[in-house]
Amino acid sequence: MPNFSSFNPNPDNLRALIFGRDETQEPQALATDTSGNLLSVIMDGTISNISIQSATITTGTIESVMGATITAGTINSVLGATITAGTINSVLGATITAGTINSVLGATITAGTINSVLGATITAGTINSVLGATITAGTINSVLGATITAGTINSVLGATITAGTINSVLGATITAGTINSVLGATITAGTINSVLGATITAGTINSVLGATITAGTINSVLGATITAGTINSVLGATITAGTINSVLGATITAGTLSSVTSISQKSFQEISNLNVTTANAYTGLATVTTSVFGTYSFFVYNVGPGTNKADARVEISANGTNWYADTSTTTGIAVGSVDVLVPQRFLKYTRLAYRSSATGNPTTIDVYFNGQGT
Repeated sequence: MPNFSSFNPNPDNLRALIFGRDETQEPQALATDTSGNLLSVIMDGTISNISIQSATITTGTIESVMGATITAGTINSVLGATITAGTINSVLGATITAGTINSVLGATITAGTINSVLGATITAGTINSVLGATITAGTINSVLGATITAGTINSVLGATITAGTINSVLGATITAGTINSVLGATITAGTINSVLGATITAGTINSVLGATITAGTINSVLGATITAGTINSVLGATITAGTINSVLGATITAGTLSSVTSISQKSFQEISNLNVTTANAYTGLATVTTSVFGTYSFFVYNVGPGTNKADARVEISANGTNWYADTSTTTGIAVGSVDVLVPQRFLKYTRLAYRSSATGNPTTIDVYFNGQGT
């Protein structure tokens, strides 16, 4: 064909439009922005490399999102996905079944289960239940009705623990609340303001001030000051310092009373020294502080064996060092015989001294001290 060009010399006329079909199977041209980015996407297709900015996806399923940043909108459900970076401002009614959340700030998680929280800071909200989890850092402001079955709580300040069991508290300060039961735990520091009806089975209480212990057993108290309250029973204990204002119906089986202001008339004390062997010179038994007794005496029985007699005398002292012979037996106490010695004079300290009646002829005696308050 003469004068007809086989090629189009204008390149703009060579450009073609790309069409797709809509839901009615009507062909539609695919539009782009001024930079050539697609403004519409074919349904049921695959886009391998794309950048979407300021878009809203209102329905459908996104199988995989890698290295993307979603800056706005709502994700209704995420199943089996891994979100490796970015910030999720709000999660409402969603279930996250797997993966790791590195940081949660100012969010509210209203339902679901968190299996593990490591190195995270939870700044607000309520945790209804924590089972088998380890919380390694952060602050729990309030725990109500929860059960913490394992892990370590380093510090509890101003919190109320209403139920559950605390197995061990080390170096913590509990400033308020009530501990109903402590079994086999060690409390190494802090202050317990009140213990009511509890049993403390082990450990050391360094100081008890103004508290009332209504039941239980204290095995050992060393260096402590008990300023108020009532101790119903003390068995086999040593009280090394302090002041006991009142002792009612108690039995002190061993130890030393440095100072006793008064002993009531109903109080009675007995000290026994059995199987004591006599020598040639007078030997004094243990000193008795008799300043608190109104009536007291020494019972001496010559056990024997044989026929050797024993002499005995009562010695008194004001300082416990220098002794005065107050009263003594007039004749030796024969084997199988008893003598009772009652002091004639009063001083703070009293003791019984004994010897063999004949030099080189020892015997064995039993001595009992009986004293009663005024």
